[in-house]
Formats: sequence, structure tokens, C-alpha cells
Amino acid sequence: MNTLPESLLLLGSALAQIYICRDLKTHLKKGTINAKLGERLIDLLIGFFIVSLLPLLWGAGLRWIGASFSPWLLREFFLLSAVWWMGLIGSGVVLLGCALFRWLMPLATQSARTENVDLGRRDFLCKSVGLAAAPLAISGYGSLFERHHFEIEHFSIQVSGLPSALSQLTIAHLTDIHVGPFMPAEELARYVDAVNRLRPDLIALTGDFVTGGDDEVAPCVETLAKLKAQYGVFACLGNHDSYAGVADDLAHLLGKNSIATLRNDARTIQVRDTIIEILGIEDLGTGRPNLQRALTANAKNTGGVKVLLSHRPEIFPAAARQDIDLVLSGHYGGQVKLFSDPQSLSIARFLTPYAEGLYRLPRRSEKEKKVASLFVSRGVGVSALPIRLNCPPQIAHLTLINA
Repeated sequence: MNTLPESLLLLGSALAQIYICRDLKTHLKKGTINAKLGERLIDLLIGFFIVSLLPLLWGAGLRWIGASFSPWLLREFFLLSAVWWMGLIGSGVVLLGCALFRWLMPLATQSARTENVDLGRRDFLCKSVGLAAAPLAISGYGSLFERHHFEIEHFSIQVSGLPSALSQLTIAHLTDIHVGPFMPAEELARYVDAVNRLRPDLIALTGDFVTGGDDEVAPCVETLAKLKAQYGVFACLGNHDSYAGVADDLAHLLGKNSIATLRNDARTIQVRDTIIEILGIEDLGTGRPNLQRALTANAKNTGGVKVLLSHRPEIFPAAARQDIDLVLSGHYGGQVKLFSDPQSLSIARFLTPYAEGLYRLPRRSEKEKKVASLFVSRGVGVSALPIRLNCPPQIAHLTLINA
């Protein structure tokens, strides 16, 4: 996740606040409420808006200092603030649409009797308020329910010339865990248990292990250490791991717990009479990624299948040119989409051509017409706001098959 969506959210929140305050002020002045009482109500509402915005500003600008500095009451305050502001943006859009509709109403209504017009406007206003309340309800659902209900999704990954020994090999993929105020260790343990029940041959973790504090590293690693796979657990780091300043500590602790963190590096795994190479690079935005270095790390062990772990998916075209069979990524999977379809409109669609799901590109080989695959996961944690809409947390279970 990155700061652009958070900035857009703050801008949308501010615009929604200004519009709704002005709209309410106009209606209060036209109503029968006492003028002084109306002014006090407006001042109270503006004060409430400002107070509720503070956690949002903290989360987007200063970020969480760490789980130990986030008591239960503060987390709940942030949660309610997130629900309110996400709903407020939707309400602002609804009210703005209703205002435009009223403005564009047919001129024929001007010939109607004044009392009928007033009644019609009053009825329309009541319906507008009802519609404006819907986004608040949807926001509450996304924060209190959907972000907790993960999905295990199964995908078949076609690999050109897949050795028979690797046919039906399975990989469990987790990304964007974001251990912190809204992903405590006990909740992460649910994902670990779900992955272990799949009994995958390999487990891939593609970055953003923490949200923003060094005290989040230990509970994250201690929980992930319980992951089990026949051929091992492998990881790369993400931008939040760098933002938190814990990349080195995280890699060291993961390694001590049998999770190989690949930073422009590679590992070779023997699977019967063939091999599978697991490569990993540093984050494209905050690290020093070097795909060529990862490719040469195991230059003596060639053949089999190459799987690249990269937090961000934009490495995909370069990886395809280097005969990488499969790239696993996250970062852009998102938290809010218009619909549940993987191709549905979301902020990520404006940031990358690889927002979510499976993608394929031709590989370097021209004679055999081989293809490379990319899988981008939605991730399991939340960043900036503890909300998911039409974008539930995802555990991806990938099975290699011959193309």
C-alpha cells in the first residue's frame, strides 16, 4: 500500500466535510429551528468533524508508532473514525448527486403551486438523507465484518514445459500482513492455521509484514514461525518494512525461524529428479532491487522452474524477459473496490497495470513460445484504514500445472 490512496482519501474527506457542513447550514437557516440553536448545532458538528479527523491524520501522516502505544480505547476510536470518514465521503457524493438532480429538475415544476413544490422538495430531502446514510452502513460493514472474513482461493498456474516431478506442486501465498493495531498476533494465527491446513509444498510471503513499529516485528515473526511446508517458507520484504526501519531485524529474525528472506538472492530446492529455484528481490520503491544478482546467486543450478518473490508486481515484464516462470506479488491488491470482481474499479487500477489476480506475458524464448505468469494477491491485512469493501482478505493456494 502507498501514500497516494491515503492522500486522496484525506482530500475526499475534507471535501465531503465542507460540502455537508455547508448543506446542513443552509437547511438549518431555512428551517424552523431557533437561529442560536442552529448555530450551536453547526459548531458542535464542525468540532465533531475535526476531532474524528485526528486519527485519520495520524494514521496517514505520522503512522502508528507501534502496537504497544495503541491501547484498546485508541484503536476503537481510530476504527470509529475510519468508519465515519469513509461513510462521510460516500454520503457527500450522494448528497451532491441529489443537489444536482434538484438543480436539474424540469422547469415545469416552477408552474406548480408553491405549496406542492415545497412538499415535493421536503419529501425529496427526506429521501436524500436516507440515501446518504447508506454509505455509513456500508462502511461499518467493511470495517467490522468483511476485513475479518478471509477467503481461501485456489488457482491453477500454467507453466510451460513443467517437469513431471513439479506437476501439482502447491504454493500458499500470503502478503501485506501488516501486523499492528488492526492485525494482532492472535488474528494472524488464524491465517497461519488456515495455511497449515492446506498442507502446501511451499509457502511464499511477499512483504509488508508490519505496519509501522519495531515492536511489531517479534509478535509477527513468532506467529509466522509456526508455518509448515514440505520444501520450506520463503519471503521478500515490502515498503512498510522499510518505512518502519525494521527490514534488517525482520530478515534476521525470520531467518532464525527457518523463513528464508531473499533480498536479491535465491535458493534452490531439490524435488525428486528436478529443482525449483526461489528468487526474491528488495522492494522496487524503497529498497535496492537487483534481479540480475538474484538470477546469478544460483547460476550453477539451472533448469526446473523459477519463482520470483517481489512485493510490487511491476518487475513482471523484466522477469518474463529473464525466463522467470512465475512472479508472486502483493502491494496493490487493495482494500476497497466498486464490485467484488478482480477487474472491478479500484484506486489500484489507476496506479498499476497489475492490480489483482493472474497475468501472463511471453517469455524470452521465441522458439517454444513459452509464457510467464504473475499472481497479485489482495493481501490479508489493512493499511491506513481498517476497512475492506468488496475485497476480503485472501489466502492464495496455487497449483502448478503443465501449460
